[in-house]
Amino acid sequence: WHWTMPVWFTEKDGFEKRENIKYFIRFCEYVASEFKDEVKFWIILNEPEIYASNSYFKDMWPPQKKSFILYLSVWQNLIESYCAVYKIIKKVQPNAQIGIAKNNIYFESYLNKFVNVWLKKFMDWWWNFYFLNQTKNYQDFIGLNHYFHNRINNFKFGQNENQKISDMGWELYPEAIYCVLKDLKKYNKPIYITENGLADAQDKNRKWFIEESLNNIHKAISENVDVRGYFHWSLMDNFEWDKGFWPRFGLIEVDYKTLERKRRPSSHIYEKIAKSNTIEIK
Repeated sequence: WHWTMPVWFTEKDGFEKRENIKYFIRFCEYVASEFKDEVKFWIILNEPEIYASNSYFKDMWPPQKKSFILYLSVWQNLIESYCAVYKIIKKVQPNAQIGIAKNNIYFESYLNKFVNVWLKKFMDWWWNFYFLNQTKNYQDFIGLNHYFHNRINNFKFGQNENQKISDMGWELYPEAIYCVLKDLKKYNKPIYITENGLADAQDKNRKWFIEESLNNIHKAISENVDVRGYFHWSLMDNFEWDKGFWPRFGLIEVDYKTLERKRRPSSHIYEKIAKSNTIEIK
């Protein structure tokens, strides 16, 4: 589930209500039954924390119901939905590999001041680990979506240096993926990096970003973090939710008028790495 919902489900208040979970379970059971002979890996939910936060805490996405109570309710209902669907898929397909696509952020405590350390611990617990802790007995693997570094200083978040940024204004900080992978080691689960990339229409930073990110992933692997795979976001330019079509995440450029596809230069270095399964270690 990647946030879009049928109108009828939305009219029933979607994941705001615990009694609606049964519809999601029914849907997932049907899909798993239909595709059980063709699909081995299942990701039940994509970034549930992003949906709950942006839709019910930040008032950014539909249904734009800014309510801390609803935020917590949706968050808990998504946790319950995940665990229930995991059990259903295992009944349908016992050998299925089932996991989550979880957006984890590297929260950095600036200068290790006491207040910064405390805030980092809290944000790690709530944003990065709470969902995983509640569902850890229902994970065959962890899917990691990673984009953000967030430096904390004196109750202020986002105090980053921003030496390089993407077209979205997001800091490009490849070292962060090493840190979040190390944090996930405690779960003793295989890890697939299901999203990692940048919006870069001119392709000026993508080659550097890919190489540095993979070097940091390799560093984590060398320290016994069980990383099984990496998926760069994205293969082609895409529709980026509330931003529309302007952010260009793709290794392949898409002309939206003609639908012509053209490889960006960074795609060639990514192809070389993917084919050889090697990268120069720096």
